[in-house]
Amino acid sequence: MKQKILSLRDLSAAVQLFRMSLNIDPPSASFPATGGNASHNIVSLSDARLAFKVKSSNNDHYRVRPVYGFVEGKQSTKLEIVRLEGPPKEDKLVVQWAEVPPEETDATAPFKAGAQAGEVILVMKAA
Repeated sequence: MKQKILSLRDLSAAVQLFRMSLNIDPPSASFPATGGNASHNIVSLSDARLAFKVKSSNNDHYRVRPVYGFVEGKQSTKLEIVRLEGPPKEDKLVVQWAEVPPEETDATAPFKAGAQAGEVILVMKAA
């Protein structure tokens, strides 16, 4: 019985580590309601190559680039966010990721195949 509990703890620790495979820096964004720009980094904390997909809760007032892309193991890539003029509101970006092999060239492919491994949320506030 004791070994089973340790095994669950190990599994829980592995899940926590896996969830932290990708991060966004800085972890939040603030914009004036009149609009603005922000630059963030999508950072891989994993040794593996990751594909990512960015989803927005408010496509009327936010534009992001890139929407899909790759980040190499222990590297980072830029995420540009543009906030268009609109009413003050709190929104979020969800960055989903999946581990991919080095030869993968289509960043959309793992998501079309349902291979999402995790996600991280960037809270955006417009005031």
